[in-house]
Amino acid sequence: MTAATLRSWHDRPGLVVGLCVVAYLPFTLLGYGTDLDVANVLRAGRSWVEDGAYQMSRGPGAAVHELSVGLLDQLGRSVLVNLASVGFAALALWSIHELVRRDQGRWPGWSVLVLASNPWFWIAATSLGDFVWALALVLAGAALAQRDRRIIAGVLFGLAIGSRASSVLLVLAWLLAEVTGDRSARPSRRDVAWSAAVALVVGIACFVPPWLDAGRSFAFVENELEFVGFGAHLGRWAVKNLALVGPIAAVVLLAGIPVARGALHRWSASTVVRFSVLAAVATELLFFRLPFKPMHLLPVAAATALLVGASPVATRRWIVALVVAQLVGGLVGATVAAPDVQDQARSGRLDLSITAGPLLTDVRCRFDDRELGPWPDPASDAATQRAAANAACQNATWRGD
Repeated sequence: MTAATLRSWHDRPGLVVGLCVVAYLPFTLLGYGTDLDVANVLRAGRSWVEDGAYQMSRGPGAAVHELSVGLLDQLGRSVLVNLASVGFAALALWSIHELVRRDQGRWPGWSVLVLASNPWFWIAATSLGDFVWALALVLAGAALAQRDRRIIAGVLFGLAIGSRASSVLLVLAWLLAEVTGDRSARPSRRDVAWSAAVALVVGIACFVPPWLDAGRSFAFVENELEFVGFGAHLGRWAVKNLALVGPIAAVVLLAGIPVARGALHRWSASTVVRFSVLAAVATELLFFRLPFKPMHLLPVAAATALLVGASPVATRRWIVALVVAQLVGGLVGATVAAPDVQDQARSGRLDLSITAGPLLTDVRCRFDDRELGPWPDPASDAATQRAAANAACQNATWRGD
């Protein structure tokens, strides 16, 4: 393949995104997936569809995702739910390409592959979960804001918040990125205010159902995870960040520090660079306080892809190495530490071992789950226990002992 052909290929978003979708599709046949909240979301969705009553899956609620899953599950069970996730993944990848391209970044097509090859994005794109839905809506809203489609951008921002409340940090990161930097390249504050206002109205509307379900109170926003100490949270944060990247890709990223510096040199001129940094920092700070699942760090993976695409010093060889490292990391992983108590770690010990990677583990766990037969009634204890067992199976890819 000649350099000219390769350049033409990576500048064609339809082809790049289409190839990713083709790779994802077989995974949609493997059941609902290994997320801990599968049973809760199914219960919330089916309650709405069958009884007309909304019951949030967990605080603070995710009505857009929960109600959509309820309808999709009614029509086509896990396959249709997973196909919807693939659709949102395609939207996220297209948006990554457009954000980099319109920002005059060097590698729009390769930035798509950087995100698409992350194994956790792959898992989220092919299973039940609100992660890729919310991320796609934020990125699509940003891409439309770039085109001055302010009202629809605000609607998408609001729906993203309604799909996953933490998306508000990503929306704020984009709005802040727009009003900073070179004055000559900024949109008017009035245009940005339109997007913010619409996002606020739509976002608030999305949380009316959780508010009603909580007895017209704000109990739905209560946080279940207490702060147990700086050291414990730092350990959880570090282990799960390494799980997101994978040990092989971590080495490639460390070698690519000049790529990040090159992107940061465009800080004043590039809204995408500012957004990427602000979104990554906000996500990491929230995750330090609430270090639940590696999947919660997907905005960091998207920010990395944007920075790679926007960096003027990134080379094709290094980007290919990163993509290959992530693909290999989906098959081969490693643990670095074992918790003193699973899911409630306050300390841990060093535990270095080679494991199956997250993508391979996800497939194995989903095949094992299929052998148990149809999914139980989502309101039953059996469904909750099955979701917990699937999540524990997936966690083995990064958790020692």
